[in-house]
Amino acid sequence: MLESSKSLNFRFKLGMQPDISHTLSQAFEFAAQNEFQHIELLMDHPHFYHENLSHVEVLELKGSYDLDVLLHASATATNFISISSEIRKASYRELEKTIFFANRCEAELITFHLGWNLGFITSRGFVFKPEWYSEHNYKVIKEELGKFLEETESEDNPMLCLENTIDMDERTKKAIEELIQETDLRLTFDAGHWNVKSSHDIFLKYFDRVENIHLHDNKGEHDVHLPLGKGNLDLSIIPFGGYGGFVTLELRDEGAIIESKKYLGEYLKKL
Repeated sequence: MLESSKSLNFRFKLGMQPDISHTLSQAFEFAAQNEFQHIELLMDHPHFYHENLSHVEVLELKGSYDLDVLLHASATATNFISISSEIRKASYRELEKTIFFANRCEAELITFHLGWNLGFITSRGFVFKPEWYSEHNYKVIKEELGKFLEETESEDNPMLCLENTIDMDERTKKAIEELIQETDLRLTFDAGHWNVKSSHDIFLKYFDRVENIHLHDNKGEHDVHLPLGKGNLDLSIIPFGGYGGFVTLELRDEGAIIESKKYLGEYLKKL
């Protein structure tokens, strides 16, 4: 058996997102066989989208295998910084449905993405200018996301954890920082995304708000979700010693999950 974080005397819970070909039951069985402590269901996958899942089945598998459940809200079905107010409204309705499902299956937390702003393919190449969206992003994050967080904040609801994804200009970072200071917003720190985006240090600045860590590797150029050790990600940026949340291997491939678990175990032995 591969070593668990418990056997290595770390407080965090180690888990994984399922292999892309797993059914729900296969995902739980694989996680249990390899001594993971939680499973994170990516709702962009048709097997794990909340409208296609039975919360009863999730609860039964959760109990049978003694695993915690995390949810990753659909990123393709939501865009909280869209220039369309209708898309943003629909995004919040979608997140509300995810929260409802999370409560029914007793999920620990929900990771969600902020969304994206569009660039354009032109005859001179791809063009994206952050200044087109800067004030818009600040406004909708502060006014709409801030209001949503206040309205949904409850001991009965799972934690909402914002993940670092897109490049962020100063106004977007300022809006997120103010939300962290003014609400109970929690964070998911994606180390692979940090390795290819220069603007994600704010998530390390507020690491005390991190409840979930996504681990995968890359060579610092593109977000390719390589097994740990196959890129140049520096794991020393993560203070594993004092961290008591969730660590999720985000490889979505059985072989890469096992390989990364071994690599992480060897790294942690040296700390």
